[in-house]
Amino acid sequence: MADEAKGTEGVEERVKSLEEALSLEKAKNEVLMEQILKSENTLAEKDIEGFADVIPNEDRDFWRGQLLENREAAVGILNRMRGRVAPVVKSEVAVAAGAVPPVAVPPVAVPKPLHNRETAKPAVAEKGAAGAPAASPADKAAKICNRAQEIARSRGCSFTVAFRAAEQEMGQ
Repeated sequence: MADEAKGTEGVEERVKSLEEALSLEKAKNEVLMEQILKSENTLAEKDIEGFADVIPNEDRDFWRGQLLENREAAVGILNRMRGRVAPVVKSEVAVAAGAVPPVAVPPVAVPKPLHNRETAKPAVAEKGAAGAPAASPADKAAKICNRAQEIARSRGCSFTVAFRAAEQEMGQ
């Protein structure tokens, strides 16, 4: 029995020493966790200050939480937002500083006249007499089209049917 008492005393001492070592490691772990949380908070605050041009004051808490949850994704989104907002902000800053914005008002263009007789092509008189040059294919097509419109109006048929009739009249 004496051996059993010695054995249980040795086990109890060993358990106590292990419990003390465990509590010491838990205390170290708590200190390290506090330092990590403090570092993460400091880093998140630094990032929020770095993206102050993109993050409005009322959204700082939301973005702080996003930076703490998934910093890589949040920084990526904020960089894309900065890329979209940067041209607008730069032009506003330039206007506020009194500089001409990069997208200036285009110069006033001289209005083009609706019709200028000098540049107009002279009308060609119809030449039906012998020895006159033959009409171009574009002229023939225009005449057939005009005649097809007349036929479609007068007979009340479709333009396609009227076009075929006009072609036959013109000898096509």
